[in-house]
Order: sequence, then structure tokens, then C-alpha cells
Amino acid sequence: MENILNKIGVNLDEESRLTNDSTFCFGCHQDVPCFNDCCKELDIFLTPYDVLRMKNRLGISSAEFISDYTEPVIHGESKLPFLKLKLGESGTCRFVGEDGCSIYEDRPLACRYYPIGFGIYKNEASGGSDFYFLIREEHCKGFMEPQEWKVSEWRKAQDIDVYDDNNKGWMDIILDKKMYSPDLEPDEKSLKMFFMGSYEIDSFRSFVFESRFLEIFEVDEAEQETLRSDETELMKFAHKWLQYALFRKPTMRMRGK
Repeated sequence: MENILNKIGVNLDEESRLTNDSTFCFGCHQDVPCFNDCCKELDIFLTPYDVLRMKNRLGISSAEFISDYTEPVIHGESKLPFLKLKLGESGTCRFVGEDGCSIYEDRPLACRYYPIGFGIYKNEASGGSDFYFLIREEHCKGFMEPQEWKVSEWRKAQDIDVYDDNNKGWMDIILDKKMYSPDLEPDEKSLKMFFMGSYEIDSFRSFVFESRFLEIFEVDEAEQETLRSDETELMKFAHKWLQYALFRKPTMRMRGK
């Protein structure tokens, strides 16, 4: 389930590509013979909003969640650090029991998409538009279930739009062509900024409110109050800051300029 990172450079034949109106049959519940089998021996890469939802579900800090439940992975093309879910000793997701996922309402985006994967067209003529495809694994009997879905219906049922909307600024960063320039080798400072702005929401909060950040950048009082009280908005603000810090995009304003 490497949906997030595999979005970059996916290349499938035309017949395999799905649109929002494409249909498929699928169901996953305790009566399906393979129930929970898809939660073994897998790579689940986590988005910032995944980390936020999961650490809050567990009632721990972002640092504790990262330390106890994830492992870092360096993405080959961009050299950026990402996080993937750390599996248990048996190779099974640590949140899965006989009755299914114990954090189902806050499960990661990759789990919500399954059995759909998504990609982005390589050619310039397509304008970089997205497409979908089915992930058909031999063990999965869910495709034998009678319920028919449109891709758009599946996205809505799994709250995928909520996750995609909250991750949009971050996805814009990792899909930026500058990240894949052969001349770009991220320095240690940039890597630390990216990691904090992506995953360490508690450290980023301290960075904003306990450093000279608000003396340097224009952030009005109303927005400051929102950032103090709403972690999701703070996370999206972190992504705006990363766009400015990494690419100098006009997402932030410095005081006096």
C-alpha cells in the first residue's frame, strides 16, 4: 500500500486506469474469508494528517507516536524523510485484532484507499492529472462481494476527501518538480525543517509560539488564536511555512516587507 509515494511516476496502461465514475465490486467485513489478511507484511506510508489523527486517538505526543509506532524511510528520488507504520513482531499491523482495526475511525489514508491505488500521468499533455487503479492481490476475496461502487462513492464513504484536503499543501510540496531536480541535494537544515513541518506538530507549535517566529512573520491575532486551538489548522500552516522555507513561495509574509 505505497499509495502516497507511488503517486509519483506511476505508469499504467490505459485499460488499467480508472476515473471517479469507474465502477468496481468490493466489500470487506468479518465474514469475508481473508478478513485482516491485508494488514500483514505491508508498507503503509503515513501522511501528516495520518500522524495527527493517530497520535490524538492514542492520546500521546507526536514525538511519542513517531518513536513508538513508525520507522523512517528515505525516499530515493527526493532524498526526503518519510514515515511508515512500524509493524509488530509477527509482521502484522499493531492496531489489528480479531475484530479488525482498533483505530478504524482514524486509520491511515492508505488503508482508506484500499483496494484503490492512485497515480499521476507522466506526460505533459495530461496536465499532471490524477487517475486511479485497482490493487488486486491474490489473497483478497473482497472483490467477490456483490456491492458495486463508483470510485467517487468509495472516496466519500472512506472520508478520503477529508484526508486529501488536509494533506493538499504537503502533497504539493512532495510533488514539486524542484524536489526531483538532479541538481538539488537537500541539506541537513532543509531535511530537519521538512520532517518537523510534516510530522512533529508539537515541535512546530513550540517553534511558532516559543521562538521569534511571530516577530519575523506576519500572522494576525485571529489566525494566531486559530493556530493555538486547532491542530489541523496548525498542521496546514506548517505546510505553508514549508512551501515558503523550501521554495520561497509567497505563502508567508515577513514583517516590514
